[in-house]
Amino acid sequence: MMISELSRQKELLKEKIRRNTGLEYSKIDSILGDVDICLGSMMKLLKDGKSAHEKFFSDIILNSIDAIIGLDNNYRVFLWNKGAEAMFGYKKEEVMGREFDFLIPEILLSKGEKKFLIDEVNRNGFLANYESERLKKNGETINVSISRFAIYDENNISSIGSVGILRDITTVKKLQKELREKENLALIGEVVSSIAHSLSNPLNIISGNADYLLLNRKPGEADHEELKTIVDETTRITKSLRGLLNFSRPLNAEKAKTQINELAEEVISKTRFIIGNKNIVIKRQFDKNLPVIPVDRAQIEEVITNLVVNAIQAFTANGEIILKTRAGSSDIFIEVSDNGPGIPKELQEKIFRPFYSSKGYGKGTGLGLSIVKRIVSEHDGSVKLRSQTGKGTTFTIRLPVK
Repeated sequence: MMISELSRQKELLKEKIRRNTGLEYSKIDSILGDVDICLGSMMKLLKDGKSAHEKFFSDIILNSIDAIIGLDNNYRVFLWNKGAEAMFGYKKEEVMGREFDFLIPEILLSKGEKKFLIDEVNRNGFLANYESERLKKNGETINVSISRFAIYDENNISSIGSVGILRDITTVKKLQKELREKENLALIGEVVSSIAHSLSNPLNIISGNADYLLLNRKPGEADHEELKTIVDETTRITKSLRGLLNFSRPLNAEKAKTQINELAEEVISKTRFIIGNKNIVIKRQFDKNLPVIPVDRAQIEEVITNLVVNAIQAFTANGEIILKTRAGSSDIFIEVSDNGPGIPKELQEKIFRPFYSSKGYGKGTGLGLSIVKRIVSEHDGSVKLRSQTGKGTTFTIRLPVK
């Protein structure tokens, strides 16, 4: 159409020039030929400029590290950039034409999140910085911040779809959680330290007096059992207070080169007295090539002891505990496994929280595993839990070699 219109305008211009100047048609055609060349060059420049402009914005969208997902009016994927591929693990050809709800966890779908997202964009035209969770191809759940906006036609009247921009905020949420935990621990530490110091002196007086009176009583005599109960219970409370004080104090690690196999062997020899009448076997699987590493010996001994004692206490009768060490490329690993009752899935995230205990009232302070996590973190390591109800539990400690 443009070429046809241009030819028509050239013929009209040729006749106008002929009338006004009296030039021959051959001269006029030569002039218009030069005009054609100029117009062609200008059109090419405009076309190239538009193409470069479009490519610039296309590259920004396709190569963005954020996931950019385009949906048509049936909420099916028509745009899936490289950021989406990296974030969720799906290639573009795997998702084109699919409804976007395959990314939403089942529990959120059941709560109506898909409908909420659709309604919010239909009502307002956009959704900004909405925080939620999404599923990756491998089943992993990540935290995301979602912004979505409607796309309209050239007349800005009819919607032709929507675009979502998703940012992975999993690390941010984790850091926020850790910061809150540290703030809470600092507050708890101050309160606990104050209470423990206030109670320790009266308890020492009660325990000392009961011990003194017990010296003059023999088993079977009047008040012997009552005095012994006072001594035992004050000792138990004092031990709990000592644990609280240790928890509230900052950790000062005095690191020295340590052979973890020797440390683990010492823990086994000490904890065998805790087994009592239970038929529990503790097995060793030590890596003979385990390198020595710089750790605070007393603190790491406490870590292993806590895990072994917890495993022993999990059994009601028979059981097996495996204490294992192994070397990695830049870390060593300590595993404490048992074939006990296991830890229910809903409790697994709670057990590292301070003062949380599944042992029942009066049977623990709930600080053992929180202290384990704290010590290991101070050594730049990590703690992982793997457990299945009825099939046992495994704690894996990772410690860096350097």
